[in-house]
Amino acid sequence: MNKTVELVNLWASFEEKHPGAGIEDFCLYYLSKNREKNLTRQLFDGISPSNPRIVLLKLLDWIIRLHRIYANMALEDLNLKHFDEFMLLNAVAHLKSPRKTDAINFTMHELSTGLNLLADLRLRGYITEYDDPTDKRSKRLELTEEGDKLLKECYNEFSKVSQIIFYDMSPEDIDLCILLLRDIEIKFSGLWQHHKGRSIDEIHDEIIKENNSN
Repeated sequence: MNKTVELVNLWASFEEKHPGAGIEDFCLYYLSKNREKNLTRQLFDGISPSNPRIVLLKLLDWIIRLHRIYANMALEDLNLKHFDEFMLLNAVAHLKSPRKTDAINFTMHELSTGLNLLADLRLRGYITEYDDPTDKRSKRLELTEEGDKLLKECYNEFSKVSQIIFYDMSPEDIDLCILLLRDIEIKFSGLWQHHKGRSIDEIHDEIIKENNSN
């Protein structure tokens, strides 16, 4: 096949799967694919599933596990008991005076777990709550001065963790990973609550039918 035609076909396939991507994104993708040919060490020391989707999930899971290991090390220098407490503090700051349920859903915690974590953070003086002016049955949350100070310390410490884990990755490769995975996050951040209480077979059928109809 003519090299120009091959390149155009590859670009067309990439653009179809990533309609918001540009030529620079395609170039990064193309270079990363070709770089795979020069890899000498096997993923997971050769003990790897044959299904590429499962390989990707396993890779993401292992990276998250590694992140938690180093994040827990960073917690030793912070007045936090769990990384989940940081997630909730960050949610309260990011969502601008959210309701309790909004902060809990944003961090994908179970309701009971989230309520217990928020109660503990309030007792320790990091967040405060007040009645929702539009719904007296709900409570809204804000960071206290101490909570805001602690959150900034968390940003500083946890940024060290991300630097440690992704030190060998170029900014371009990081941007490419974000590009390739962002639609998954966007899609399922709006779906996971809808799927709670349903069987995996029901969810599987719904997702596969949706994809096949597009």
